[in-house]
Amino acid sequence: MAGVIRPFLFILAFLAALTITPAVTAQEAAPLDVIVVSGPLDESIIRFVESAVAEAAAVGSQAAIIQLDSEGALSDGVADLIELFEQPPLPLVVWVGDAPAVAFGGAAQLLIAAPLKAAAPGAEIGYLTPTVAGSSRAIEIVAGPSSFDLFDESVTVEVPIPGLVDVALPSIGQVVVWMNGQEVQSQRGTATLQTAREETGEDGAVRMVPTAQVRFNEPGLFTRTLRLSIRPEAAFFFLVMGLTVAAFEFYAIGPGLASATGVISLLIAGYGLSVLPVRWWALVLIGLGLLVYTAEFQRRSFGILSILATGALVAGGLFLVDAAPQITVSAWGIVLTVLAAIFFYLIAMPVVARARFSTGTIGRDHLIGRTGTAVTGLGPEGTVEVNGARWLARAHREAGIVPGDTITVTAIRGLVLEVDPVSDSTEEGRLGW
Repeated sequence: MAGVIRPFLFILAFLAALTITPAVTAQEAAPLDVIVVSGPLDESIIRFVESAVAEAAAVGSQAAIIQLDSEGALSDGVADLIELFEQPPLPLVVWVGDAPAVAFGGAAQLLIAAPLKAAAPGAEIGYLTPTVAGSSRAIEIVAGPSSFDLFDESVTVEVPIPGLVDVALPSIGQVVVWMNGQEVQSQRGTATLQTAREETGEDGAVRMVPTAQVRFNEPGLFTRTLRLSIRPEAAFFFLVMGLTVAAFEFYAIGPGLASATGVISLLIAGYGLSVLPVRWWALVLIGLGLLVYTAEFQRRSFGILSILATGALVAGGLFLVDAAPQITVSAWGIVLTVLAAIFFYLIAMPVVARARFSTGTIGRDHLIGRTGTAVTGLGPEGTVEVNGARWLARAHREAGIVPGDTITVTAIRGLVLEVDPVSDSTEEGRLGW
């Protein structure tokens, strides 16, 4: 009888083992949430991180990893985020990576506040004050590095730095393995993380391999679109693009795709300028530079004023933001944007404007003798409106035609209408008075 029962007991034990094994595996594979934070910390990204951390805690994640690459903070709300990192609702790790990632100002203070701190070799950390870039306000830093003075300087991570970086690891996968066995304090209490296990390879070597599922969490498309202008050179680019397209549309027959592009560019630029610490006089220089370019384009003359306008644009771009040394401007980005604007005014804008204003010469003779209205002053060239369409026009310098004056078409020279002003007596005669 015992010989018959023993196989059944063995089968029952085997089935029990099968039911227990998934539970252990599930515990080892408890998920980790990686929250990707890139660029200066404005209010939108701060609220995103707070929401992502709260969601990770709510769904039972084992821990949250903040993948950080930020030049600094642009909002006082970073103080709330620092407080959250000091007392997180679940085990929290801040990793400054991938190299050459940076963490300056309020972003560096987030690293200091985190229970576990990591960085990729080659990452740069420092400039702890001010907490908010471009501001004189600061918060008390309750803990920090003891061997480096990073309040006004930065350090490149190569090895662990006491109080600042617990471990220097180049990838998020290695951070996950390093987290295994770490005891972390959070609002849940003290937890021992289980993120990896030992595995023996074919060569007999024992390696640690990740066992936890890693889920990445990034800001939504709308937030990412707004934050396209969160860096100074990007805000400068979108501002110049929007204003340049607006100048072009002034000469166009009517609004089109370019108008939509200009509006979107100005909206994106406006967001960046609203959160960055901008110098108002730099904005004035940018506006004046583009205004001179537009006036020179209208006169078909690019000379000393254009050179001065170029200098104003470059200076306005380089000094647009007052947030150094945390947030600095890329000189190459400014120069390339200015060169693009010059190219547009010198080459692209005349060609496109000529194409939009012009029609075939045949069939335009009927315009001779027609009257219209001056859209711009003619000194001697400008824009007029005849029969509901806008045309490039030319008049004598002594004609003194200003916007709103009535004109008459006297001839057609290629793509340009020759016009004269219409005096009151001429117009009365035409009307039969």
